Amino acid sequence: MQSFRPEDESRHADVGVEAWWWWGWNAQATAAVYVGLELRGRRLDYWAGLMRADQPYLYLEELNGVGLRDGLEIKPAEMWADHQCDVPFQQWSLGNEGHGVLLDDPDDAWRLAYGIPVPVTFDIEWHASDTATPTEHGYQQTGEVDVHIELTEGLLQFVGLARRVHVWGAPYLPRALALPVVDDGMRGPYRRHDGILVDQVCSRAGVLAAVRGTMK
Repeated sequence: MQSFRPEDESRHADVGVEAWWWWGWNAQATAAVYVGLELRGRRLDYWAGLMRADQPYLYLEELNGVGLRDGLEIKPAEMWADHQCDVPFQQWSLGNEGHGVLLDDPDDAWRLAYGIPVPVTFDIEWHASDTATPTEHGYQQTGEVDVHIELTEGLLQFVGLARRVHVWGAPYLPRALALPVVDDGMRGPYRRHDGILVDQVCSRAGVLAAVRGTMK
């Protein structure tokens, strides 16, 4: 099995693209959260989302933006986010402050993402529960999350299972062969700067994702 170095958690200066993704969900699969960051030189894509059963999908994005600071801190216009590796392959701290949109139809994230603007703050602690395993262009790891999200209606908290992916030299494009059918709105689709559309579905098995097509 391939072994990884602590510095592999950080940015690789010699690659054209690099991506970090984190997901977490509660045991009942009634709430799930994700954060994604892709760097291309000084350009970046950033996504964050909250899926809740019988609630609108909360979606944040910054596509082809600027504002990369030291490490994995970003400060585009009117938002902030940071991704701190506290202990390599053991613990990450994720946070953001900005405005997202509430989408009654999750598919709207694939279009112009018009919805109800809302201020939001994410505070997520990610802890590993197993060692990292190799994937194409990087590695993945299972873990646990402690999630605190400040919404206009109050504080949402949950703990649960988690997963993360880190790849470099290629973008992260999920390739799940099949997504579960859900009837409770637990979907979290997103779009990329290059027009690729990705769907995400949360069930008790976790958050699965697959490319669904491209913007027309």
